[in-house]
Amino acid sequence: MTPPTAADLPDPRDRTGNAPDLSPEQLYTAQLERYAAEFGTLFLRYKTQAAELEAATRAVVNAFVIALGAHDPYTREHTQRVQNAALLTARTLGWSPEQLEDVRLGAVLHDIGKTSISDTILRKPGRLSDEEYGQVRRHPVIGSHMIAGFPALASARAFVLHHHERWDGRGYPDRLGGLDIPVQGRLLAVSDAVDAMLADRPYRAALSLNQVLTELKAGSGTQFDPDMVEAYLASGALDLYLLRPDDTTPDEHPTGT
Repeated sequence: MTPPTAADLPDPRDRTGNAPDLSPEQLYTAQLERYAAEFGTLFLRYKTQAAELEAATRAVVNAFVIALGAHDPYTREHTQRVQNAALLTARTLGWSPEQLEDVRLGAVLHDIGKTSISDTILRKPGRLSDEEYGQVRRHPVIGSHMIAGFPALASARAFVLHHHERWDGRGYPDRLGGLDIPVQGRLLAVSDAVDAMLADRPYRAALSLNQVLTELKAGSGTQFDPDMVEAYLASGALDLYLLRPDDTTPDEHPTGT
């Protein structure tokens, strides 16, 4: 049943603007009822607007994801795996349900800036030149700009902008280090890099799980936040991946490009 609006309730004043012959208690009750009805109307309007905004936001996110998947099929699958691993890590860290929703959104959008990079570079069968790698390194800033106009996506910005920062300050785009890196970026950096290491790429085969464990331990305290590495390993996120052969060699490029 639709609640009454303020127009449906009697105004405690008559048409001349004067209060009718009512007791103070009756006037007070009538005014409260009118305020409650006005609040109910405003609340319903807010719920409708919030639902419309949520639907619009989902449509924007889906459009971004579809565009990215069409542009680079590897990145589409990579995004889903990173999201799953990041959620497991965040749960291990005790993040709240609200924070977990931010992880879902941030992980889905973290590579959205790669839609600005040419297919020639993204699908290049060999190693990237320094100039090409420089273009790839711009994707966090571009992605951050892409979602900046959508207030409902604000919680994803730190994931998008800072997932390639390094604990030792040698990452990009802002060369932040240690706890100066937003926690969202520190969380996603581990899941993003691990997935990159475990994926077959045109220029190299995937690393084995043993090799990835070695890389994580070596990168703890240099590339990665040590607490995030510990949480990632404790979460069982590596169980999301199939076992890899042990005869591969580490990639010479920085992990998680």
